[in-house]
Amino acid sequence: MDTAKQAGQTARDLAQKIAKRMAREPLEVLKKAESQVTGSEEQKPQEMSPQSQSTDTQAKIIERRGQFQDKIKSTRRVEAYQRELDDIRKRDLFKDLQRRISEGEEIPLEDYPELTMEQKQVLKAQMEAVRREATRREAAGQNVLEVPGSKRGRRFGQTRKQEVERQQTRVEKPVPPSG
Repeated sequence: MDTAKQAGQTARDLAQKIAKRMAREPLEVLKKAESQVTGSEEQKPQEMSPQSQSTDTQAKIIERRGQFQDKIKSTRRVEAYQRELDDIRKRDLFKDLQRRISEGEEIPLEDYPELTMEQKQVLKAQMEAVRREATRREAAGQNVLEVPGSKRGRRFGQTRKQEVERQQTRVEKPVPPSG
């Protein structure tokens, strides 16, 4: 029984040694325990790269999504600026047409499809008002609309013959006697 006693004691000593070692290095045992339990080998750095690749792929997807959203925002801004520029052009055209109509010019509104119906109606009403004013002035014996800013004595459409006749009928003012 002596051998059995020695074998039991050596097994006990061996178990105590293992327990002491585990107490000193508990994490080392746990690190290797997974491979020992499952029977799989440790992963090599090449096998870890698919995880890093999926992380890289996710980062690229997020970056592309951000770029796509930036492009959408920039195209929307450009479209808004284009609409604003078109509105400004239409407004300037409308003001120019109003000015030309007030000067007595007849303008065919069908040549301007970019104008809205409301703007065309306003311009038609303005042309009609200018025509009525012109006929009223003619009836009152006044000259037809004068061109604003024109030089004195030179009216729009005046011929050379009319200018000569006007100069012939001119009356000179007498000069007062000097004292």
